[in-house]
Amino acid sequence: MDKSLSSQEIDRLFIAGDRNLYQGNFPAAIDIFEQLSKILEPNHEKYFHVRRNLIKAYQKNQQIEKAIALCQLAIDSENNTFSFWGTKFMAHLDPQFKPEVAIEAKDLEVNQLKIDTPNTPIKFKTLSQFKQYCQEHLLDKLKELEKKRIQTLATIFISGIICLIATWGFAQFIFGFLRLNNNIFIFYLICLSFAIPVWLIFCRGCIQVYGLGFKRNIIEKIIDFIDEPGTLSYANQLFLEDKRQTILGFTRSQIFRDELQEPDNLEQEDCVYGTIGNTDIFFAEIMVENIKEGYLNEFEMSEFRGKSIFFRGLFFEAEFSKKFLSRTFILPNTFKNKVSVLNNWRGQNVDLEDPEFKQMFKVYGDNQVESRYILSTNLMNRLVEFRKKAKRQVYLSFVDGFLYIAIPYRHNLFEPKLFQKMTSFTPLREYFFDLQLMIGIVDDLNLNRRIWGRH
Repeated sequence: MDKSLSSQEIDRLFIAGDRNLYQGNFPAAIDIFEQLSKILEPNHEKYFHVRRNLIKAYQKNQQIEKAIALCQLAIDSENNTFSFWGTKFMAHLDPQFKPEVAIEAKDLEVNQLKIDTPNTPIKFKTLSQFKQYCQEHLLDKLKELEKKRIQTLATIFISGIICLIATWGFAQFIFGFLRLNNNIFIFYLICLSFAIPVWLIFCRGCIQVYGLGFKRNIIEKIIDFIDEPGTLSYANQLFLEDKRQTILGFTRSQIFRDELQEPDNLEQEDCVYGTIGNTDIFFAEIMVENIKEGYLNEFEMSEFRGKSIFFRGLFFEAEFSKKFLSRTFILPNTFKNKVSVLNNWRGQNVDLEDPEFKQMFKVYGDNQVESRYILSTNLMNRLVEFRKKAKRQVYLSFVDGFLYIAIPYRHNLFEPKLFQKMTSFTPLREYFFDLQLMIGIVDDLNLNRRIWGRH
């Protein structure tokens, strides 16, 4: 393979290998990661991830000897991150393996402390400032959207009446033509059971057309208002590869499942991405579904029984300057989570001293020392305040140098309120609060404070 590949080509290859690994196509994943291993230098930012995924692919493809050999090279590596991961993973490959030296706090990469000055952080706006902005810049757009809202409602209402009348006429015609002796009302209800789904599809199309204009003219403007430096971008229609990155992020977060279980189906509507200060962020409104498989039909193709919503809400991802050596999970302190974490992939319970934090959260991780290192007293206080501000359950994980946050919602956040006036400030205030909550995570959790050096 050509060693002069651009960073974009390397990223594209890595994504393809990652996709093959998570979809179970292990030979293809091995081929890609072996080629990337020959290209990348040990100091390349993706070198650790390539070698780690290659070890996993060997293991899954039953090439255990190769996995153990490569894992031993990882253990002997001068890179503390790779060495720690290799030591931990070798225990899965070879139960007889005993690490020669226990990893202590001094082995953690805390030897290079420095504080960077953040680049132009976002200065958050008040509700009164937002109200003034709406009056000065959004009022004309809101009036236009209010007219479209009324037209959309009228279209839905009139089409509903037409659907009822047309179905009744059709039922009478068929009933008379076939000279049926049964109750016509029952036959009418049967006809409605076919007509109403068609009408609902039509209604959904009307709402989507209205929603596209709303998001382009209102949601994007609200983000521009909050993001004064102009470092964030908004998208409500994403390419398949962008959605693939969200799937990989959700899978790697391991908040709800272990790292080799991709969601059966993930739908993504709106996302915000860019940089705040020194921190790259991404958050999106997503819906994750489980597909319940049924039986094989006559073509030996799997028929599914139905779908169930696994998670609906906001998913946030931010890259840290340090590649964490182990995983740390912070879950709501609920009975369900206390039970579900028994004997699972999240590691051991980490008992912290802060009483208010313990009342809200349970912490699990692979390494007690590093979990405590990550969760400083200051960060615990900030997480408590963020939980109060969100007024919702909050799930977090620190994995591979990334912070992931999942906040469940029962409704679509950035859809227009069809039964509320667009010229009313109430729905706009909700959009403003939700967006500023997510964009404000960087400031709320002090993510721009670079106290960990990159190695």
